[in-house]
Amino acid sequence: MRFKALLLLGFIITTQCLMAQTDYRPGYIISKTGDTVVGEIDYRGDLLMGKSCYFKANETDGEKEYLPTDILAFRFIDSKYYVSRELAGEHFFLEFLIKGKVNIYYLRNENGDHYYLDKEDLPLTEITYEEQVKYQGDKHYLYQSRIHVGILNYYMQDAPDIAAKIAKVKVPDNQNLVELAEDYHNQVCQGEKCIIYEKKQPFTKVNIQVVGGITSFHKFDYVDDHIYFQAGFIAHFWLPRANEKLFLRTGTLFSMIRHNGEQELIYKIPLQLEYIYPRNKIRPKVAIGIIHYNPFGQTIALMLGANIKVYKKFFLSLDYDLEMSPTGGIPVIPKRLIAQSFLVGMYYQF
Repeated sequence: MRFKALLLLGFIITTQCLMAQTDYRPGYIISKTGDTVVGEIDYRGDLLMGKSCYFKANETDGEKEYLPTDILAFRFIDSKYYVSRELAGEHFFLEFLIKGKVNIYYLRNENGDHYYLDKEDLPLTEITYEEQVKYQGDKHYLYQSRIHVGILNYYMQDAPDIAAKIAKVKVPDNQNLVELAEDYHNQVCQGEKCIIYEKKQPFTKVNIQVVGGITSFHKFDYVDDHIYFQAGFIAHFWLPRANEKLFLRTGTLFSMIRHNGEQELIYKIPLQLEYIYPRNKIRPKVAIGIIHYNPFGQTIALMLGANIKVYKKFFLSLDYDLEMSPTGGIPVIPKRLIAQSFLVGMYYQF
């Protein structure tokens, strides 16, 4: 009972610490009068960006929150651009993806992802899309609406050659809508280029970590209680299109353990979702998921740590891992602590 209470407290403290992290980047706001004020803007997730903008004019000034009714727009330098728009009587900051003969906008709210478009002579309209599982007798199938195809065709009807490409848009997203709007603009406007505000992100990128340290087991059926050496490598797959601070953490760690008095080489393969704060010399991190053991079983794992910048893209990494056995019948709920590790290594950020 004490272990579960401590574990819950650790999760709460970690969550609060990560939520308190700020990530101020160079940018500017545009006031209601059209004036531009340069400073720094807190870079946050899409859900929060649509609601408010936290801005600092300089290091000595405190941050100020701007709502969509307070300013016209804000932008990160050479990156994302948000404009205030009214939707069904409520104001939001929409991310301005591309400006051209047809403009495309994006908003994430509690109901999911939403895309909008407008044109010089046509109003702001949502590119409606929905999918759901439908049932017909004893069979079920995935229903995907095609309303968005009709909306896109209507707004781009003066470029009939684009219709075939519109028909291929199964699910509207940032990439296919920006590409479509760019192609449309190039067909109907030869003398002026469109502006793509969205910062191009790779689908993924891999950072590598080499580690070594100690691990200890506590009443783990497969391993004699002892402290063992552990080493290996960890790959961090960056997921910028989901969130610039999220990674998929995996790799291979090995230890020479004793089981029933005999030595045996075991491999540990973590599979965890990881958050790494992207700024400053010391960058806190946390990961949660599972660790698969070869040749036996798996555990629920929580990692707390930090990367400390030592030179350009090289970081000293400190990882503290807690491993729990799962509750019977509910494999994602921890039951008791069975292992803990402390690893030191070198982290290279590509």
